[in-house]
Amino acid sequence: MQCNTPVASEVLNVVLAANIAPDRQDDTQLLQAINTLIANGGSGGNGANGGGFGAEIGSVTAFAMPTPPEGWLVCDGSAVSRTDYADLYAAIGTVWGDGDQIATFNLPDLRGEFIRGFDAGRGVDVDRVFASDQLDQMQQITGSIGAVSRFNSPEGVFSYSTQSGTTDATSGITNQDRLLFDSADSPDARVGSETRPRNVAMTYAIKAFYPVA
Repeated sequence: MQCNTPVASEVLNVVLAANIAPDRQDDTQLLQAINTLIANGGSGGNGANGGGFGAEIGSVTAFAMPTPPEGWLVCDGSAVSRTDYADLYAAIGTVWGDGDQIATFNLPDLRGEFIRGFDAGRGVDVDRVFASDQLDQMQQITGSIGAVSRFNSPEGVFSYSTQSGTTDATSGITNQDRLLFDSADSPDARVGSETRPRNVAMTYAIKAFYPVA
């Protein structure tokens, strides 16, 4: 179809981008095309990918509400249909789990997790496998204490307890102190079963499909 002006050419390009057959008699096609592009994430009528205006299938986003909008699935490790979510299956495959190994595959399970950039050979997170998880961990702390019989004025996380007397051949009965360490005794300590930074809870969801207008 030939266009006589730049404006008409731009309108035609929008209509074609939405996979709508141009019709000179239909003066609603531009509106239809815009609605289609918005609904499909800017990808055009077939919704095959996110294009330049929407999230790509398989991308993960944090949402500030418990339930994500249409087109997104919560990253909760669920097994979903390979047929119903064919585009998502084509994007991520079974890297997060192969479901029933026939008709389903698993979504990532990001509930309660922090995300870390895949090392990909950089050497910071050595030998890491893509999509693998890690338990919490602290760097190793080492130290030593020489033989002592008494501890004086322990502070903060340190304390001591006196053990029962033992017989010494030269000095008779002696008491031995035991050095104790408990991080919960540190002033204003926040202690628990894991090591973590400050954080806020949000909903991670994965782009699964483009809603149809």
